[in-house]
Amino acid sequence: MNFERDAQKLGTFDISGLRTIVRSFTDDAWNEDASRQAAFNAHVATQTLKLIADSDFRHTNPTHHPLYARLEPQIRPLMDHIRSHFLQTLRQRRVAEQNGPGYFVRALLTRLPAGAEIKPHVDDGESLKRCHRIHVPLISNPDALFIVGNLRFHMPEGEMWEINNRRTHAVRNAGTEARVHLIMDYVQPGETVFDLDGPLIA
Repeated sequence: MNFERDAQKLGTFDISGLRTIVRSFTDDAWNEDASRQAAFNAHVATQTLKLIADSDFRHTNPTHHPLYARLEPQIRPLMDHIRSHFLQTLRQRRVAEQNGPGYFVRALLTRLPAGAEIKPHVDDGESLKRCHRIHVPLISNPDALFIVGNLRFHMPEGEMWEINNRRTHAVRNAGTEARVHLIMDYVQPGETVFDLDGPLIA
């Protein structure tokens, strides 16, 4: 979703329990589903585990995969924080009252191997234009750098960031360990989005 900044920090969390589980996943598990890499050239170097996702990139009625049920107790506090964050203003609360509660249309674990990169790109597609794209690093290192617009920075483990996915963004993992992020796409029905292509409704 387009907003006035390149990125904004939404909080810091204890993700140690979730990180321990993620570290237990085997290479075979990470390599089992390469559909996202096939669909998006920018993500060809990454590996993905789907929690909430659909191959048609739908914007409503998302599919919850078995891994979500396993990780939901660890992820729920993060999701609750996101929900409350986007209900802080009177306008946000009125939108929710009129159009219904927000929901997570996608949640993914993405791994970027050491020395790999996600090439510069802008997220397109009707759903990606209308959702808040939020990252929580679970496994990272100081040499894993995120670039969004004019911002170049490292996201430490446990921090939560919304990125402006309608600006050019890229990632370079120059460290010696794979970097893993939890990515969540949050939709508030009825929210006005001032997109690059003109106003949209989430």
